[in-house]
Amino acid sequence: MVVLHALFDLKPQVAELDFRQALAEFCRHLQSAGYITSWRWMHQIDPVGPAFPRPLQKQLVALEFIDARAEQRCYEYVAANAEPIRTLHRAMNSHVEPGSAMFFVCADA
Repeated sequence: MVVLHALFDLKPQVAELDFRQALAEFCRHLQSAGYITSWRWMHQIDPVGPAFPRPLQKQLVALEFIDARAEQRCYEYVAANAEPIRTLHRAMNSHVEPGSAMFFVCADA
């Protein structure tokens, strides 16, 4: 399994429900098109105990793919910026604080 992690902050005026709806539409489309197997949205919490270094962003989305080839195909599909993914991607990203996003991909070891 391969997972694309996206760390980011929502714009201050954005309600989480509005972001969740846009994320769900984006991800349902990717899933129905066969690119992703699942997704999850999480937010960072401050753990009890000693402090440790962690990202500054408070939100995290994880998109799961069957393998690296599927992740690459998905990237190419979104990067092509054609409809309908263009509108779905822009709707989702319109809720994200500009400059806050960081992405990384991990694979099962």
